[in-house]
Amino acid sequence: MQRESLIYIVEDEVKMRDILKINLSNRYNVRFFRDAESALCSFESDRPELVVTDVRLPGMDGIHFMSRIKSSNPALPFIVFTGYGSIDHAVETMKKGAFDYLVKPIKIDELVQSMDRALSYIQVFKSAPSVEREYRVRIQGEDVQFVTRDQMTVQMLTLSQKAAQFRSPILITGETGTGKELVARYIHQKSGRKGPFVKLNCASIPHDLLESELFGHRKGSFTGAVQDYAGKVALSDGGMLFLDEIGELPLDIQAKLLHVLEIPEYYPVGSNVKKEIDLYLITATNRNLRKMVDQGSFRNDLYYRIAVIPIKIPPLRERRCDILPLIDYFLRRKQRDLVISPEVKLKLLEYRWPGNVRELMNVLERSVLLAENSILADVVFDVELDSSPKTPDGALVEEVPDNWEEFKQYKARVVKTRKIELEKRFIEKLLIQHDGNISETARKAGIDRRQLQEMIKELNIDVAIFRRNRKSTDE
Repeated sequence: MQRESLIYIVEDEVKMRDILKINLSNRYNVRFFRDAESALCSFESDRPELVVTDVRLPGMDGIHFMSRIKSSNPALPFIVFTGYGSIDHAVETMKKGAFDYLVKPIKIDELVQSMDRALSYIQVFKSAPSVEREYRVRIQGEDVQFVTRDQMTVQMLTLSQKAAQFRSPILITGETGTGKELVARYIHQKSGRKGPFVKLNCASIPHDLLESELFGHRKGSFTGAVQDYAGKVALSDGGMLFLDEIGELPLDIQAKLLHVLEIPEYYPVGSNVKKEIDLYLITATNRNLRKMVDQGSFRNDLYYRIAVIPIKIPPLRERRCDILPLIDYFLRRKQRDLVISPEVKLKLLEYRWPGNVRELMNVLERSVLLAENSILADVVFDVELDSSPKTPDGALVEEVPDNWEEFKQYKARVVKTRKIELEKRFIEKLLIQHDGNISETARKAGIDRRQLQEMIKELNIDVAIFRRNRKSTDE
């Protein structure tokens, strides 16, 4: 039961309203209306979290009613049903913002599953702080935008814009696929510097060629140096040098980079002619540089030189309110007139996205290519979206405090989080085995049904997604 969430049901047929009251009133907190106008009058004071409406209503029809509400409440899910259904009509209705579309005669178990999915969907948005309006940053020279509704990400972009006004080195941290290069390009765009944006991935160049790639070389200075080469530092003069994966830079090259930051001059490999440089440096990493400093694999003095202004990009799993706006942006950018089924929306929202935005874009690219009609359904996703908690390779880990009292709090927090993750995985595994049947799952787990239901509620598990293939709900 999800009685705490108010649900509007708009249905003009008395018999249908009575059927819905009998079957739904003991399960949900529902309020019934016979027309859209009455529901609109009460909407502002009630603020329901889900609306279920018939298409054909006296006066304002259900589609117009939905458009009116969603113009100021875009995240509010609508479930629309009608006695005159077709695939074209379903697609058109979902394009206009419906969460789900059902055809009369309504099967109560299907309606319940759809309502449970919709309520889980809205809870996802509640769990992540977001700004009221979508925040978009266009990156010059790139056919992409940075799209977000997440409060922390908006603050990160605001800090990036302010940091661009100074010459201080910037260190961007974040997991693989979060968009570190996009943020670096945005800073260059806002800096007003006339020179180019020059990128070097420190992990992609062999160790013995890194110095030459960075500082350039004279012809004949080593085997294979058949002509002079300016190097990335020289190419970025008056612009911006972006060193990605700075944690992969060898210690000897770190020392040379430190020298350039302290005194803006350098010598190309094989040359005794000093070159001066107007350098603006941005570095990025998905590694924990502080830990590398402690281990001796990264210079302490260089770390403090490059991290004058630290900028951290949150992973996608911490800004789930961005997932659907990113999907919408991707589909519009591809000029694909597609809608996404409720099952897929929920799956995409619940997945942990260890590869972050890059992984999301790759999944969508593949799915769009495989789509056979206008709705992206579950079967289209040929990758296994495993929603079990995982830590991505190379992810930044939280620093262990060096104060005992702080460590005790940290330890308690980690133990509690791990306990919750294990309990959730245990219950979800049994729910999968028993197709979402509460009684059978409780029996297998060796606990009573009420205790299992309490755990499901505490762990915020949506049982409806495990009942996807069932013909009837658990009694």
